[in-house]
Parts: sequence; C-alpha cells; structure tokens
Amino acid sequence: MFVREILKNKDTYNGKIEATVFFVNLFLIMVHIVLMVCYVLLKHEFMIYVNILSILFYLSCYKFCVLHKNTYISFAFIEIWIHMLLAMCAFGWHASFQNWIFGLVAAAFLPAFNTDTQKNNYKKTFIFTGLMIFTYFLFAVLICTIPFKISIEVPDIMLRFIFTFNNMVAFFTIIMFAITYTYNKERKELELTRKADFDELTKIYNRHALEEIGSNIINKCKELNKPFNVAILDIDFFKKVNDTYGHASGDIVLQDLAAILRTYSNNNIIVGRWGGEEFVIIGSYDIRYNDFVDLLKRLKTKVGKNKFVLENKKKINITISIGSAQIFDFKTLQEAVSIADNNLYKAKHSGRNKVIG
Repeated sequence: MFVREILKNKDTYNGKIEATVFFVNLFLIMVHIVLMVCYVLLKHEFMIYVNILSILFYLSCYKFCVLHKNTYISFAFIEIWIHMLLAMCAFGWHASFQNWIFGLVAAAFLPAFNTDTQKNNYKKTFIFTGLMIFTYFLFAVLICTIPFKISIEVPDIMLRFIFTFNNMVAFFTIIMFAITYTYNKERKELELTRKADFDELTKIYNRHALEEIGSNIINKCKELNKPFNVAILDIDFFKKVNDTYGHASGDIVLQDLAAILRTYSNNNIIVGRWGGEEFVIIGSYDIRYNDFVDLLKRLKTKVGKNKFVLENKKKINITISIGSAQIFDFKTLQEAVSIADNNLYKAKHSGRNKVIG
C-alpha cells in the first residue's frame, strides 16, 4: 500500500523526491545483501553482524525514509561512513570501500531533498564534506605509514569482486545524484518561468506572458497576411460580488472562471488574465473569425449556467460580457485589445451578458 502510494504520486515533484529516497533505501538494502553474501563466504563474523545491523536499519526505514527525509539521510550517511571505516579495517585499502566517500560527498551537495535550502544547510554540507575528505586522506596516510594487518586473508578473486562492486556503488551513486540534481535545477527554472508567466491567483497566463505570446502570433499573422482574432471579457457587476460576499469570494469566482477558460485553451486558443476581472482570449491565425465568435458565445453560455460556490458555500450565478475583434493593421497586442475593448464597452452598455464583435 505504501509503495503504491509513492508510485501514484511519482509524477509530482514531491512525489519524485519521495520515490527517489524510497528507491535509494531499497538500493542500499540490496548493496548490503551483496556484501552480506561476501562476508558469509569469507566467514568474517564481525562484518556479518555489522552488515545484519545495517540491513535491519534500512528495513526499519521502509516508511521513515519518506516521512522524515532529512533525518533519514543524516542517519544513512552515518551508517555508510561507519560501515566504510569498519570494512576498511577488515579488508584494507585495496577493497576500495574508501571510494564510498565520493558518493557521500555527491549526496551531501544534492539540494533536491531540501526545497528550502538555506545557508545553514550549506555550512553543514561543507563541514561534512571536509570530514569525508579528511577521513579519506587520513586512511591514505595511515596505509602508507603504519603496517596495516588485514584481519583475514581474502582470495584474490573475491578481493577483485569487492573492489569492482564498491567502485560501481560509488559511481552509480554519483550518477544518480547528478541526474537528480539536474532535475531539481530544471524544476526550479520552471518554477521561476511559471512565476514570471502565470498569474498567481488564477494560474493562467498573466499580462506579460500574453503580450509576449500575442507578439509572436501577430508577427506570424503579418507574415501570412492573415487577420488577428482577439477578445476581452469582463465579469458583469463583479464589484457587487466583492461588496456583498467579500474579496475572498471574489477571488474564488476569478479562479473558477479561469478554470472554465482553461477548458477552451488549446493550440489555437490562448487565454490569460489581463488585469482585475478582465481576461483576454487570443485566437491563432489558424482559426476562422466566425468559429472564434461561436466559441466565445459558447463560453458566455457556459459561464452563465455555472454555479460558483463561494467561501461560505453559497452558490451564485454570474454573467460575462465579451468584446471581440478581427484586426489586420496593428503593431502590438495592446492596440488589438484596445479595439476589442471598444466592443466590450458596447456589450456593457447594451445590457451586458453579450458578445459583440
């Protein structure tokens, strides 16, 4: 059930992070199972017991690793570090357990597990990294200066296997965290783009994005010598909604209206919030004006029939007025919207709840 829940949410950012942590835990269990087999074959009782404790630790983290990611990562780092040091003492430098340090350093620098990375987190990361590097060179020096007696004889073929396996684990860890780091970087860039291009309240394009998209469509229309279709809509008596039910309810109306507008958005139709209770709809050069107006009429009807559920669970109806225009000679979206706005003015002053173009 727990695994099913993780896989179900794997397409969201938090879901991907949780799935990553979960499968890292699973990966560490598999690593220790392989090592356990090696320790049993070598009849190294002490490392067998150490490995059993490590496996039990990761098994106990089955749910804990996702629910408390940061704490889990800290304990996992400590477990890997201790296991590495003990294995180094047991099998020596040539078994390559020390290379796990590279994977630990890569993991320590990965900000993907902390969406709220702060300076203190980086300070801890640098301290941890310094400790890892110190550990690595300390063992390198000790190996060269102190007669290092291996506790058991390891057959050459087994030593080669352990050496190869440890390097594979280290390199796989670095690659895995590099991919996750890249994904996290792309996600943050996408978030910045969304904040720049999307209206925070309604989650549809804001005016800045509309002007940029509109400019591209305008240039294409001029290139193909085709007209440009645009409309601006306004909620009728929206001030009355705010005054009667409060601004929070007014925001709900704007969000629900935006949700309806999104259902009409496709390759040929671009929707966005122009400002306040005004929304702009852009039709591409591939849509005929008559079809564009028919779409606006269907939109008006759908909004009129929709029940808007307010903050106090009260349901109300609203209507919208729409001004549309088909334009050939203009330079900017602002100019095009101004022409459509004149028709919106006519719709407002001829009874509202109309489409005029």
